Amino acid sequence: MTLEIILMWVALTFYVTATVMFVFGVTFTKTVLTRRAVLVAGLGLAPQIAALAVRWARLGHGPYIGYYEVANALTLCTVALFVIAAWRSPRLSATGLGIMPVAVLLLGGAMLASKADFPITAGLASYWLFIHVAFANLAFAAFAASFGLAVIHVVRQRSKTGAWARRLEQLPVQDILDDLTARFVLAGFLLWGIMIVSGAIWANESWGRYWTWDPIETWSLVVWIIYAVYLHLRFTLRWRGQRLAWFAIVAMPIALFCLVGIPTVFNTIHAGYIGGSEL
Repeated sequence: MTLEIILMWVALTFYVTATVMFVFGVTFTKTVLTRRAVLVAGLGLAPQIAALAVRWARLGHGPYIGYYEVANALTLCTVALFVIAAWRSPRLSATGLGIMPVAVLLLGGAMLASKADFPITAGLASYWLFIHVAFANLAFAAFAASFGLAVIHVVRQRSKTGAWARRLEQLPVQDILDDLTARFVLAGFLLWGIMIVSGAIWANESWGRYWTWDPIETWSLVVWIIYAVYLHLRFTLRWRGQRLAWFAIVAMPIALFCLVGIPTVFNTIHAGYIGGSEL
């Protein structure tokens, strides 16, 4: 087992431990345990960053070729954004109950996938690819944050009184959770839009055309439209509360499927990005 893989398993162990701590911390109303779980999640970032740095130094390219690398990068950005948000506002710590399981499933799936080394190809060797992937990771992290906030919003909304209401009473009030969810969706929407534009520029540079209605291009546009609908409902039609939270909960898995599912299911020119085949 290489140093890279050892470090990655250590990171996954930290994330699993943090997830368990969030479950017990929220379930048994242990605020201290919940906030320590944020620290444990943050500690997991160190070995994951180190593992990706080792791989980057060996292969000469960032984590954007193959499912293993892509899922790793998405996990890293998701956990990092959550840890920063919870550190700046400790009252948001309990949202880890909705966010960290996503990180564990993503990284766990990556550890079970092929970890083969894929060299950078001529079609991928572009600074625009780096920008494209960076904004994809940041956008997904924002959508994952909105997902976690929405999950907590729905759980507390459906338990206005009783045990769960007491367990989540340390969180900001529902209106603030609603506003934070919308803010993260807006951030993700803007970042996703930049991802699409930078991807089009990269496509023209690599393949001589900006847009081909390739499956991943089409689904990226679908995801962007879905979140545009969310923002329209929130800011134009003034939707709030549980029904809008459910919208954010359903939308995030679609964004995830677009990033890691579409290239593995469909025949796409992005196969080299996610699967490592030649472009």
